[in-house]
Amino acid sequence: MEKINNILKKFLSAVLIFILTVVCVSGFNIETPVDSTNAASEELSSIENEMALKINEARLELGLKPIYVVPYLNDVARTRSRELLENYDHVRPDGNSWVSIIDRTLVPWNFADEILARGSSNVDLVFKAWQNSEVHWNAITSDKVTHFGVGLSYEPNSDRKWYWSVIFVVLDEGTTLNGQEIPVKYRVVPKSTGDLNGDGQIDSFDLVLLKKYVADKESVYFNDLQTAAADTFKDGAVTSADVLMLSKYILGEYDRLPVTIDMLL
Repeated sequence: MEKINNILKKFLSAVLIFILTVVCVSGFNIETPVDSTNAASEELSSIENEMALKINEARLELGLKPIYVVPYLNDVARTRSRELLENYDHVRPDGNSWVSIIDRTLVPWNFADEILARGSSNVDLVFKAWQNSEVHWNAITSDKVTHFGVGLSYEPNSDRKWYWSVIFVVLDEGTTLNGQEIPVKYRVVPKSTGDLNGDGQIDSFDLVLLKKYVADKESVYFNDLQTAAADTFKDGAVTSADVLMLSKYILGEYDRLPVTIDMLL
């Protein structure tokens, strides 16, 4: 029965993507249930990094070189994503082309491109929509592109809630930009079980974060390492039991994490 349910879920998900993904001239409207979240900057950064990884993974699968993420281009892309709330187009709210936002003294590009999407924070869903569009896919898989930035904004009072901008640039061979790096999977790296924000401490900040995650896993993003660190009972799932174990540790009722069965006896 479980196998049948999993197959049914995958089928319904595929149908949903096919029916509700709408192609726009300047990007995509992703018609999905909107995530409810306060979309803190750290959460947005994690989702952006996940998309950056997705883009480079797709390039590597095609035998293309990975491209560098640049902090400045991330900032530019985030600004563009916020501008999309006012004007969802490659034309900025002030009437200038989107590319006018890039300071060429900082990024001396030879070519620049931008892809857009709105309506979802689901990286797989948004990426699939871009993959199904020849124009967007060509931008992602260009063998000329050298650097890029990813921006995501969340505005709960807007029509589409989530807005994406990814900016690609082509620079002369050998040109380097300040802070450029190949994106890595884990931005937050827990130092131990219970350290969910990666600061090396296990305290009330971690407890608050865990409570939020357990209350609504759809709105709080944990990477794989955070999920493992959140499993304070090491039963393979992150539940209210882990919140209780972490709380008792912080209060001094337990002297170590993870909690083991013998500690409960």
